[in-house]
Amino acid sequence: MSLGRAMRPGEPDLGAVVGGVVLPFCAMNAAGSVTGMEDLRALAGSRTGAVVLRTTTAHPFVHPEFRSLKNPGFDKLAPVVRELAASGAPPVVASVAGGTIEEFVFLAHAFADAGAAAVEAHLGDPWVETTLAPCEDADRLHALATRMAAASAAPVWVRLPDRCPLPWGVIVGALTAGGVRAVIARNEFTGFEKLLLEITTPLDVVVLGGVDSAWDVSRALSKGAKAVQLGPGLGADGVAVFARLEREMRNARRVRPEG
Repeated sequence: MSLGRAMRPGEPDLGAVVGGVVLPFCAMNAAGSVTGMEDLRALAGSRTGAVVLRTTTAHPFVHPEFRSLKNPGFDKLAPVVRELAASGAPPVVASVAGGTIEEFVFLAHAFADAGAAAVEAHLGDPWVETTLAPCEDADRLHALATRMAAASAAPVWVRLPDRCPLPWGVIVGALTAGGVRAVIARNEFTGFEKLLLEITTPLDVVVLGGVDSAWDVSRALSKGAKAVQLGPGLGADGVAVFARLEREMRNARRVRPEG
């Protein structure tokens, strides 16, 4: 049973198409903002545009210096993807990380086969920056993008580090040539706004963070973003934040919200 709803005549379309994935709403969570299974199921039943899973590695990851990447591994998360994909929930985005290109390729293929609508390579995770460091070498970044896109039946998105040593133009060129469909960049001038200036090819941009109101969402969209990600946390509203943002956006456009 689908969790979506039909639009009323005259309602604005608040959905988005990001990297080939149709989202029912232009706001979604960021990887890591929801981790527990009950919270994840609540997210799947909310008004979010997509369910972005916690960043996952090929094997269970426990490291005292990189606790933010702690996760149970692919084998534990793949059944969750299958469950959510079969439930009619919003599109599921698998966020993945690894210390080698081979690990990223394995995860892209495996999560796409499990039913993920997109695979997000989290290149900004500290473990990835310490081990593989793809945003420090254009050839390595291109190889990663190319091999992930070739291995995955689902579109590949890339979450960029907050600070990239390579120039934006080089990064955009490597990702586009490699077949990446969308990038996630920090919601600041040195992040997504400078990135947008370098994009001359079909590469969708998602803004990460700095969103608490419909005005924040609309401002990002007006500057060229296709959608926004909320994180690192969802705030006091929890998963209900998406219904609030949707309501605020409809009210701002003077459209009666669904009762």
